[in-house]
Amino acid sequence: MTVTHRATEAPPITAAPVTLSGVGHYFPGEPLTNAYFEGLDDLDVTDEWIRRHTGVQARHWPEDENERHVEMGREAALRALDDAGLTPDDVDVLIGTTATARPRTNRSSAGNRYMDISLPLQHQLGVKQAVCFDVTAVACAGFLYGSVVARSLLGSLGVRNALVVCAERPQDILNTKFRNSVLFGAGAGAAVWTRDDERAESGLIDAVLRSDGEHYGAFDIDDNDRMVMKGKLVGELGPDLLTDAATRILERNGLTSQDVRWIIPHQGNLNMIQEVAKRLDAPEDKVLLNLPRRGNTSSVGVPSCLSEHIASGVVAPGDLILSISIGRGFSWGAMLYRYQ
Repeated sequence: MTVTHRATEAPPITAAPVTLSGVGHYFPGEPLTNAYFEGLDDLDVTDEWIRRHTGVQARHWPEDENERHVEMGREAALRALDDAGLTPDDVDVLIGTTATARPRTNRSSAGNRYMDISLPLQHQLGVKQAVCFDVTAVACAGFLYGSVVARSLLGSLGVRNALVVCAERPQDILNTKFRNSVLFGAGAGAAVWTRDDERAESGLIDAVLRSDGEHYGAFDIDDNDRMVMKGKLVGELGPDLLTDAATRILERNGLTSQDVRWIIPHQGNLNMIQEVAKRLDAPEDKVLLNLPRRGNTSSVGVPSCLSEHIASGVVAPGDLILSISIGRGFSWGAMLYRYQ
């Protein structure tokens, strides 16, 4: 794939200034180590092989069949609201995103066989006044896309708080005869974007979003309702696309990777993350990860990694952050923002 763009590109459309006022994360159950996959006869992998090819040491899968996307998303959302000092009554917009829910075969909630998460989340959270919808077809890039949409709606609707919730539960759609099944973990991440008209610079400074359906077949569902991923193709194209998006947003804002305090990439594969960081000339200690302990959690990766590092005190209010992500065949992008 050749990365193309217009010779002259319009500046980003201005929108209402916002603050990333709260974040939250949730991971179910106990860590599932690589020993589980070593014990599967059809897979023929070792702990050493998984770590070397993916960087993953453990991931989380729900132990309760009724702990679905929505139930996990609710936990992350409540933590994000608490971090923001808000209650469910304060939420005006609720945006859900997931790459792994499927009608009936991998239902999004315990009480329903459908696949969306925003409406059942509205019910479980009690955010009765919120406008709700899901952002779909962007998979792992869901947090970036959802955040940009949230900022736009806060201005156009004239409301104050938008809650973005990402939730993934992959184990029901994994084909454990393929080695890439070792990558994926479950969990949820959430963020609250709050309109702040008195803020001089928006907390969501800029975003680059791109799509190219040429390789939409890089991800598919087989006849047994299991996910199919062409990992080699993703590995070949991903670094170019992510590097391009990151370079573009940095150059557009007169920055380099040295000016950014933290880089939080899609937690997809450690080898890809390291390759992109190298191309951006970003030092290793500037790149934040939760992939080794949580696995590839698709759309959850960026917000959960952010939330965990805020909770541990690594990310401080005001830090300038660059996030990059890529999803299904292909939608990708970069986002420049600050926490609080």
